[in-house]
Amino acid sequence: MARSLIIIGAGPAGYVAALKAAAAGLAVSLIGTQDPGGTCLQRGCIPTKTLIAGCEVLEKFREARQFGIDVEGSVTVNWPAQRLRIDKVVGIMAGGIDALLKQRGVTQIPGRARLADARTVEIDGNTQVSADAILICTGSVPSVPKQFHVDGQRIATSDEALHWDSLPESLVIIGGGVIACEFAFIFQSLGVAVCVVEAEDRPLPTEDAAVSAVINREMRKRRIRFLPSSLVGTMEIDDDAVRCYQDGKLLVCAERALVAIGRRPNTAGLGLDAVGVLPGDRGGIHVDDHMQTSVPGIYAAGDVTAGLMLAHAASAQACVAVEHIIGGNPEALVTENIPRVTFTRPEVASAGLSEAEARRRGFDVSCGNFDFRALGKAHATGDIAGLVKVVADAANGRLLGVHMVGSHCAEMIHEAAVILRRSGTVEDICTTVHAHPTLSEAMHEAAESVFGTATHKPLVRQTAQDTAHESCSRKISV
Repeated sequence: MARSLIIIGAGPAGYVAALKAAAAGLAVSLIGTQDPGGTCLQRGCIPTKTLIAGCEVLEKFREARQFGIDVEGSVTVNWPAQRLRIDKVVGIMAGGIDALLKQRGVTQIPGRARLADARTVEIDGNTQVSADAILICTGSVPSVPKQFHVDGQRIATSDEALHWDSLPESLVIIGGGVIACEFAFIFQSLGVAVCVVEAEDRPLPTEDAAVSAVINREMRKRRIRFLPSSLVGTMEIDDDAVRCYQDGKLLVCAERALVAIGRRPNTAGLGLDAVGVLPGDRGGIHVDDHMQTSVPGIYAAGDVTAGLMLAHAASAQACVAVEHIIGGNPEALVTENIPRVTFTRPEVASAGLSEAEARRRGFDVSCGNFDFRALGKAHATGDIAGLVKVVADAANGRLLGVHMVGSHCAEMIHEAAVILRRSGTVEDICTTVHAHPTLSEAMHEAAESVFGTATHKPLVRQTAQDTAHESCSRKISV
């Protein structure tokens, strides 16, 4: 069992690992070049969600009349004030993390770290610190093709966009994944004309096709232009616009461009080769189920492993690493069961396998779905866009995946995550009473829909496949 630990990086993996390890009695040194919280707190999750909260208030004012409320005068966007609120929220959260680290006796060391050997880290080329174990949590950085000359102003990444002094009149977003779609809805809500350019044929291409279809429809309703199967090769900047070209032909132009084609592990300058740490997929660090690298005593967690690049996944991986460092035998994380959330409007959330992935893995798949527009709560709040889709193993009713798009889906997905982790069944959802009126009723109805017994959608004839699982044909009393 290790008695001391060096952690490189203070993001959601690093600072959580520091708190857990210190609580377990380890002497912890946390080395970082930025404030606690990393990209998630400083430039990603928290700043964007703070801005999204402002956009939701803005849109409620715009929709007030349908709720029987008259708002006199104009409702305008105060961009500088929104930026100030972001800074305030980030400051509060960073201060809280810093206080927790100090309370638990974590030694915080500013600087850039490089591995000197399997137990020693060199800081800024001079100071050295040693410990029984090392945990690398250096996160990720935006992926930017070499031909895109990012200046942070006319052509920016997600790291710079929220620091713009003013909003553009028009914006082209390169990429159609999570970051790209979140920013598309944010800037459209703020009054910016948005065009999204995506190499795949649909937005959020890693999500279930049914979810992507809803987001595509909502983009059209909001006049967010979406260019599928398009690939920007080069960009040019002149006084009036950023011009994007595909195969030498002008594809689209806008006042500014946001490059959001994904992120890559931040491994530069760590000295991994010198100590024998082997690389993994997509430029990340290879780790085993305990988050240990090819060098015993050196661990890695979070985006730097090139796994599921989400803050909560990073924190979970860090907890696994710390438990193993202190001598435990932690349960391996099942990455596909970790909830995935995209804060578009409406929100997207999923856990488990998509229908297509389940079929690729050889499952005999049965699916059920239910639209938000059939829910009383959705009509009451004016949030009728969305659906829940349940993917099940037709042979035994085991839950394989749940995919949601709609208001508050980020909060609803955890029911699915618990059942997936326990290898539960769709029956577990069906026999759990869901409160009325809530949006979570869509989960219950979608589960019943797998068996053709959803209460609030037209009945369909059950197939022999549906009735093979005897308990699926039971009646539910309300």
